[in-house]
Amino acid sequence: MFVLAPKTGSAPYQKAAAIFCQMYKKVTGKEIPVKTVPSDTEDMVIIGTDAVQPFAFAKLDGGFPVRSGTDDYCIISKADNGRNLLFLGGGRGRSTLYAVYDFFERRADCHYFWDGDVIPHKDTVDITNLYVVESPRFEYRAIRYFAHRGLNRFQAEHWDWEVWKQEIDWVVKARLNTFMLRIGMDDLFQKAFPDIVSYPPEDQKQPDAGEGYNNRTTAWSLQYRGELRKKVLSYAFDCDLLHPEDFGTMTHWYSRTPTEFLEKVQPRLMSQQSTTYSEQTGQVWDIFDDKNVENYIKLTETHVREYGRPDMFHTIGLAERKFSDDPKKNIELKKFAYKRFLSHFHDKYPNAKVLIAAWDFFFRLKPDEVKEIVKLFDPKNTLILDYTIDLKHEKSSMDNWDIMGKFPWIFGIFHGYMPQSHTHGDYEYLNEKIAQADADPFCKGMDFWPEMSHSDTLMLEYFRKNAWRPDGRSVAQVARELCHDRYGANEEKMWTVWRAFLPLINLSTIHQTSCVFHLLKHAILQQLIDFGAENREKTISGWEKVIEEQKAFDGQIVTLLQQVKTLPKDILEDRFARRDCVDLVRSAITQKLHIDYMEACALLARWEQGRASAEAVTEKWAYCEKLLAAFADLLSCHEDYSMYATLQDQGKNRKVNPYFEEALKENILNNYCRTAAYEPVKYVYIKESAVFGAWVGQCLAEKQGKPLPTEQFETARSRIFAEYKALPLKAMQPEAPCELGAVLDTMLAIME
Repeated sequence: MFVLAPKTGSAPYQKAAAIFCQMYKKVTGKEIPVKTVPSDTEDMVIIGTDAVQPFAFAKLDGGFPVRSGTDDYCIISKADNGRNLLFLGGGRGRSTLYAVYDFFERRADCHYFWDGDVIPHKDTVDITNLYVVESPRFEYRAIRYFAHRGLNRFQAEHWDWEVWKQEIDWVVKARLNTFMLRIGMDDLFQKAFPDIVSYPPEDQKQPDAGEGYNNRTTAWSLQYRGELRKKVLSYAFDCDLLHPEDFGTMTHWYSRTPTEFLEKVQPRLMSQQSTTYSEQTGQVWDIFDDKNVENYIKLTETHVREYGRPDMFHTIGLAERKFSDDPKKNIELKKFAYKRFLSHFHDKYPNAKVLIAAWDFFFRLKPDEVKEIVKLFDPKNTLILDYTIDLKHEKSSMDNWDIMGKFPWIFGIFHGYMPQSHTHGDYEYLNEKIAQADADPFCKGMDFWPEMSHSDTLMLEYFRKNAWRPDGRSVAQVARELCHDRYGANEEKMWTVWRAFLPLINLSTIHQTSCVFHLLKHAILQQLIDFGAENREKTISGWEKVIEEQKAFDGQIVTLLQQVKTLPKDILEDRFARRDCVDLVRSAITQKLHIDYMEACALLARWEQGRASAEAVTEKWAYCEKLLAAFADLLSCHEDYSMYATLQDQGKNRKVNPYFEEALKENILNNYCRTAAYEPVKYVYIKESAVFGAWVGQCLAEKQGKPLPTEQFETARSRIFAEYKALPLKAMQPEAPCELGAVLDTMLAIME
């Protein structure tokens, strides 16, 4: 048997032939050759439809039942004069790749995940008796990578070439077709304005770096980042993926205007009312000035020339900002911005699609204002990219923007801000909304647009399956299939773990961005028990309702921990099971800590009113601090949650800027991006909790409830943060990672 590759040199078809050979060898250990001339006697695997394989036209009556240029594909077997033929072809290059990967999933029980493939051994792979025709429901199936920095697993800006190659291959295996880099502009200014903007030194702090998440000092030199971007996008295009090109007012927090450009060009900046991106490097250049518009356009066209392709464009308009207290003036300015840039790109690229990102719609605008803006767009070449449907916002597009059944749009799952790295989701709600989108012929796509990549393996499976063709499967069904595909012989034991976790998957929180780490950072503990506040009773009563609802799940959390603890050692050593067990326990305990700290506050407030005992307050606070300490130990069990492991990975193949460690610390521990990582929990969150704990003890000792003075907390917080920044990540590492079973024993003992 051999693989018959088309004579066309088109990269996806040649890649499809090579992948078939690679996958066949991984499964069977046997090599098969690639040829371009058919045989009359040998078994063959024919790559490509009759559009690129004349041989296929002669053997398949009527050719392939796929639409040319689409993501349709076929897997067709045919007996031919005593030999077997297998035809793998799609309406275009990428769908031919889909056909190859799908064949090995069907016939070799291979399965593909973001963190690796499951490839069983078989003596042979049967190529007979197949007739499969696949066609996606959604024309666009998109995934986006964002610019926050933190832990390597979750933050695409940390990934080097080998990780990106694996990721793009997974995108194809998942049958997605649109790949969006939103990780900053790398060296775009240097490429667009070489006489104005120079490359910054690779061993100094970024000249434009601010503090917190504004510290954009890169790990690697900007020159290398440009090379990497070129390589990544070239590989994506070789896989026939789409990449939307950013246009419009592109200066933003993750795509700053270099100081050199500001000093030498001195663009007039638009006056804005909002404090968001108020630094000059993040402000919008005045779009009433033709030169500023030309320079913005030049950035986009430089990216097209150096890295991208002008097939699709994307804009966030004026993005989150408020420019006037007069709503009418504000909306008119935003409309003007769309007009200025859309007119250029429609004139220059009349066949390109434009994605209008709806973030600003739900973030700053009222539904009637959105409807007014949508009237500007041409439905023949424009799509509304709504990627926050799962936030259940009152200004959701599906219910209030009047685009369903009227204007092309894309259904999007946001799935969380930076702190929401836990496994979660309201799948019942999502299924309901996806069914509505599926029924709307104007819904042209489905996208996944989180602030963190790979935070939730279950959601990635749910998304990729629904993006191809929604079928209303429940989250339990998706989880059951994941266990079958991901864990092999360990399927049933891992299903007991997932089954214990699923009742916890939709635990509510007070606010979308709220988590225990924010409670500690923002002194919300103090604010919500401010005994002089007018809304004291309403606030505390609201908390108590949530506490009561979620305490009902404490027994389920214990069950989850017990199920993980009973897993045999060999299962916990499996890379998939180990990662997923830590993820699920971490997710449950993150939510539990949030509620437990809320309860400690509520009890203190009730003690001040004479409705709770001092012993109850003391006991609850001690409980919280013990569980938080155990949580740090849990995070030490897996390198995914180690900032030091992330830093080491950055230096694995190339030199790292010595100032990057400082940037990394600030990026993960500012007032927005706080999330679960070993070093911050151990060296910041636990210490912050101790500051509050001392205050609670003081209140109880003095028998008087009183707010912690803000200055006192801020002084302590600043000291804690300074100590954390001064201590090298290497010095924060435990002598040895904790053993998961021992951590579970500790947690179970605390929860008894």
